[in-house]
Amino acid sequence: MEWRVTNRPITTSKVRAAEPINSSQPAVIKIKRIPFAKISFTLSLLVFAGAGVCLGRIVPINSLDWGGLLTGRKPEEVLMEGLGRKLERPYQILVLGVDRVLDMPIGSPESFNGRSDSMLLIRFDPSDRTVNILSIPRDTQVPIPSYGVTKINAANVYGGAALAQEVVSSKLNGVEIDRYVRVDTSGLAALVDAIGGVEVNVPKRMKYIDKTQKLNIDLQAGLQILNGEQAEGFARFRQDEEADIGRIKRQQIILKAVKSKIANPAIVLRLPDLINIMQKHVDSSLSFDEMMAITTFSLTLKPEQIQSSSLKGRPSEQNEFRFSYWMVSPDDVDQAIANKFKTK
Repeated sequence: MEWRVTNRPITTSKVRAAEPINSSQPAVIKIKRIPFAKISFTLSLLVFAGAGVCLGRIVPINSLDWGGLLTGRKPEEVLMEGLGRKLERPYQILVLGVDRVLDMPIGSPESFNGRSDSMLLIRFDPSDRTVNILSIPRDTQVPIPSYGVTKINAANVYGGAALAQEVVSSKLNGVEIDRYVRVDTSGLAALVDAIGGVEVNVPKRMKYIDKTQKLNIDLQAGLQILNGEQAEGFARFRQDEEADIGRIKRQQIILKAVKSKIANPAIVLRLPDLINIMQKHVDSSLSFDEMMAITTFSLTLKPEQIQSSSLKGRPSEQNEFRFSYWMVSPDDVDQAIANKFKTK
């Protein structure tokens, strides 16, 4: 039995090819190396939302040592004992954090066809017990078949996961992509609500309307418990002097707060309910057994066994194109892929 595979394109207007124009607005795109804390949570979220579903359906909940959690056993030890799957070969997986299509039902195939706000290529390799993670900037300039030259984050909109995999593979020297995972941006808010909110020290007054995801961000400064909507707003807030760098920092704060809350044994005991909530926000071509094997493998890794990097390049120059892009050279791609990812 497998998760839903969504490869159907959706109807949309074509984008215009990138073209030079005169503009007084500078094209600035900031890229930052992904911190381990964020990567660790990304893996944890996939483990929780994905393999958790497998755990609930295949491993009897009452067969796990829940009592052990209250006497000091680590949550990962209990889960590994119950999962009992081994990763037999390397997997290269494309992970997309997508804006949910708001006028589509939550969990429907069409609801995952938004722009990819984040994009990670992850290789799990049991032969040398490593994980390599490559962050692909969402503004990377690419040609998309039938749509011209545009940003890589549009591929999921125009052709779903299938086209996103095709475009990423083509851009990265024909890199192999075995499976995909898509998580909609509202999944984090749902998880925060499910665990009873998270404690965050809001550094300043935040007021901003995000029309894209229909968020009315209105937060007061100070230490407080944020609900799901507030946590999503805190993470997506853009109106500050650090631009995207500030947004990345706030995302890290929320992710750390969620990870800390999930580690509480009292929360782990509510695993079945949390699984059902998160299931609606994840779409993947991984089978249950594959996800469980990746989970078991990931839970045994140490921080130094997980390597991360971003696809290098440069921001497009002022007046170079109609829109700002992240420009990646062949040498940048070679450096990102060589000795890290398998190509066709």
